[in-house]
Amino acid sequence: MADKKNLKTKLRIKLKSYDSKMLESSVGKVVSLLIKSGAAIKGPIPLPRSRKMYTVLKSNFKFKNAREQFERITYSRMIDVIETGGKTMEYLQNLAIPVGVMVDVKVF
Repeated sequence: MADKKNLKTKLRIKLKSYDSKMLESSVGKVVSLLIKSGAAIKGPIPLPRSRKMYTVLKSNFKFKNAREQFERITYSRMIDVIETGGKTMEYLQNLAIPVGVMVDVKVF
């Protein structure tokens, strides 16, 4: 078995948002913070956007052909941290991300 000292911490950070501009600014903050902490990163990798379509009747009892359609697009980016620096986890905990951006961090 390998020693715990030789194990490298790998992170996968996924950011999702309904607003592409807010997502890009958040990704820029995360990438600059990771570079500042001395981490080796791969990305940001743009993931395919997902579209969710909703159809709503304008009148619930009459005029079936009168409908409105709405769509919700989710934009995603992924950043792989190959090797963490000394203060990477500390910097990530103190990072301020806007409310409309969802962040998912997985440790390998």
